Amino acid sequence: MFITRINYAKLKSVKYILLIKIKPKAAMKNVLLISSILFLYIGRIEAQKNDVLTRVPYTLKMIVDDSTFYEEKINAVPYIFPNRSLQMYPGEKIFLEVELKNNEIADMKPVKENENPSRTLILEFIQHTENNVHKRMSLVVTNPFPSTLTYKAKIFPLSVKNWVSTSIYPVSPGLLGIELWPDLITSIALGDWKFKAEK
Repeated sequence: MFITRINYAKLKSVKYILLIKIKPKAAMKNVLLISSILFLYIGRIEAQKNDVLTRVPYTLKMIVDDSTFYEEKINAVPYIFPNRSLQMYPGEKIFLEVELKNNEIADMKPVKENENPSRTLILEFIQHTENNVHKRMSLVVTNPFPSTLTYKAKIFPLSVKNWVSTSIYPVSPGLLGIELWPDLITSIALGDWKFKAEK
């Protein structure tokens, strides 16, 4: 009987050290088994690297006019909530990977990179300015799916300082939808996502 000590490189900043007591005849078989398990585990970690669950804290800065600015500290909050509602702030671009089953949303998650363009919604919330003066806000939603996307939205205008429902046009298959508001909007909430198959 002998002890084999395997010290693998850092996996997600944690050192994994395996101490294995094995018989000489079973040594190769066990090492291969452990190597296979580690290979699958590392693959799973690599797949999860693209997932983004929480927003990194930062300070939101928006131009009101040439002498006035709006600032807000944005905390480390999730991009998407359990009910699949999503909150965005001006300047954010979010890749939302969606899994559909029978045209129903089975899974929806924000990701760092658009690695699966055919099933990733692209959302961008933008403040437009001219000569250091606020002009308008826009929300651009890119729908790569073969079905029409509908959703609901609420905006948080600086002048009202409260959530207000707003109308949204459906986004046709393979196209992008653009929504415009003249108000200075500090945040937008999106939810009730649905896909409608084309006839």
